[in-house]
Amino acid sequence: MDAEREVRESNPRSGEDVRVRSHDSGHITDIDESIVKGAKRRRRTVESFLELNERAFLRDVKALGISTINSFERVSRYLPVMIQQASGLVRRGHAYRTDGGVYFDVEKFPDFGKLSRQSRDELALRPLEISPKKRNQVDFSLWRPTTSTEQRWESPWGLGTPGWHIQDTAVSVANFGPQYDIHGGARELIYPHHEAEIAQVEALTGLKPFVRYWVHTGLLTIDGRKMSKSEGNVYYAHDLLRRHDVNSVRLYFAGLHHRKDAEFDEDSIESLGEKYWEWKGRVESVQRRMPREDATTDGGKLTPFLRALDDDIDGPRAVKLLGSMVGEAARERDPRLLARLYAAIASASQILGIGLVKDAN
Repeated sequence: MDAEREVRESNPRSGEDVRVRSHDSGHITDIDESIVKGAKRRRRTVESFLELNERAFLRDVKALGISTINSFERVSRYLPVMIQQASGLVRRGHAYRTDGGVYFDVEKFPDFGKLSRQSRDELALRPLEISPKKRNQVDFSLWRPTTSTEQRWESPWGLGTPGWHIQDTAVSVANFGPQYDIHGGARELIYPHHEAEIAQVEALTGLKPFVRYWVHTGLLTIDGRKMSKSEGNVYYAHDLLRRHDVNSVRLYFAGLHHRKDAEFDEDSIESLGEKYWEWKGRVESVQRRMPREDATTDGGKLTPFLRALDDDIDGPRAVKLLGSMVGEAARERDPRLLARLYAAIASASQILGIGLVKDAN
């Protein structure tokens, strides 16, 4: 998403009056049973456990050079919005109360399953939160009662905790409004999470579409298994950055196609590190041969690179084209063409967030 935002802001279409207004936000989930369990294991309060992990996460974000996200929001700060949204869905007849909880009624939302391309019969084979209290086993919770004393809040339905899906729509609608352009996430979130987000907001507001473009990524795997804490096969960013330069790590991930699952390979990061420093040396040599006049435009040299990213964010092709530009610049002797290539390399480096050109970042 880092590169995607850079392209949006630096690449207006020729001949169009384009005004790009970008605000990218991430959220920090601080309402979850696993947080309470983790705090107890570490013998910490829930708040101190959250602060410890939040600081570590934000340090990693900074160390990775991720600068395009304007804010990270704790979802618990949006509890009043969650209650407001759930209450609105009940009033509109899209949700129902039962024994201190609230469920979304999927029968009242005909488009449920559209994003994941599933029929009602197929959805019936994938029940959510099986409970005899539900009208339909595909219905999902907006609010549920809880016996936890650590994370529970007052609501019109009694003490309880918000459902997973409404936590996200509370944050997104409060910050972006009832409709916005791009929502990203892993492919595994399409159903039920993103499907539920669409249902909640469109049923509440009556506006369609809730999100204009969904960008879903593949999964990172280790030995064919999804990388996850539960599998115990996680690589942490701060550990990788102790062993590898941040530019090598970013170049590695830029070179993976976002839609495809990828088998994580640390040896490839090492190899790309060697390639990065080779490119860096060539760019510095080009820099020394640059004409002294003011910086020029890329003269169209950047266009194939931008087209690659415009084509479903084709990172592998974009990285290959960047390498070609570096090689071409190293061989170029015409000062005017050299300046254009250098300008293109600088722009491409900025978009990918790597430091090939000294001032690119």
